[in-house]
Amino acid sequence: MPREKRDVKELKQRAIHSLVLAIELFNRPHGNGRPEGTLIFLHHAFEMLLKAIIKDKKGTVHGKGEKYSFGFDKCLEIAQNELKILSKDERSALSILDAHRDTAVHYYQDVSEDLLYLQSQSAVTLFDDILGKSFGVKLADFIPERILPVSTRPPKDIQILIDSELTQVDDLLGAGNRRGIQATARLRSIMALATASRDDAERVTEGELRRAVQRRRKGEEWKVIFPEIGQLRLDTEGEGMLFSLRIRKGMPVRSAGEGEDALIIRDRDWFDKFNLSLNDVAKKLEKTPPKTRAYMFEINIWNDPEMYGEKKIKSQRYKRYTQKALNALRAAVAQYPEDEIWEKHKDKVLGRK
Repeated sequence: MPREKRDVKELKQRAIHSLVLAIELFNRPHGNGRPEGTLIFLHHAFEMLLKAIIKDKKGTVHGKGEKYSFGFDKCLEIAQNELKILSKDERSALSILDAHRDTAVHYYQDVSEDLLYLQSQSAVTLFDDILGKSFGVKLADFIPERILPVSTRPPKDIQILIDSELTQVDDLLGAGNRRGIQATARLRSIMALATASRDDAERVTEGELRRAVQRRRKGEEWKVIFPEIGQLRLDTEGEGMLFSLRIRKGMPVRSAGEGEDALIIRDRDWFDKFNLSLNDVAKKLEKTPPKTRAYMFEINIWNDPEMYGEKKIKSQRYKRYTQKALNALRAAVAQYPEDEIWEKHKDKVLGRK
């Protein structure tokens, strides 16, 4: 067997072994290290599977002149954009897994049983989907029949699950500063859903976590703080051994129930479109907010309703920007030197006449 084929076989085998270990950890009888171990092995399973596919299709998992093999983000990019084996929803689901794994490895989070189940079962379903599309085989061909699905009580509505999680965060925040550490640990796992489901998936940052807590303490709605979560939904099929679960993105449309805040539900679309603050834009451009505003003056961003919008909800006024605005600003940054733009617009930025 040629070396390339042996490498593909080995990568695929290691992917399946890691997935089986993740299932085993999920179902272990005690909880020591269980959430972290499950997420780490799920992530490793997908990294090995994607590398097996890329190795099989492209012949290499190394960039030209690079010492190390592709990272997870690069594997996702190749799988979606070059090989076309991942849909946008599937890439988003794997970005969410990547965000959870990143926090599990580098810091800590409090992952509830329902969220861990959601991540694990959707990962098993997606692994089987990708394995079938890429190699024409099923997961059941490689694992013993005695291995069961990771849970027998799947959640039917991700929004109900998230609402329950955020209610528990509120209870912890309401208990005072001594419970604040527990509240932020629990919020990290929810933020992983929000940040990783953005079109430009990101890691959870401590700064964003602190800002989310501060905004909630000021009375802002969770659905305003994390508009991305409102896009997520679950697709479930079958039951028992044939049960599958997939995380999708798509705006759920429904009437407000009795006692619900219809204003927030109706405004989700607005916050999905205008999902960037000035600080968010500045961070992505790697500029200070004043220098970012200078570029905004250069392209007159505030006169374009497709790039900038304002909305008032109760006592809060929101000034937000779209992905189109970010793209236009990136083009301006690439075209015009920072010093030139700052000299040209600094008086307007600083409010001078």
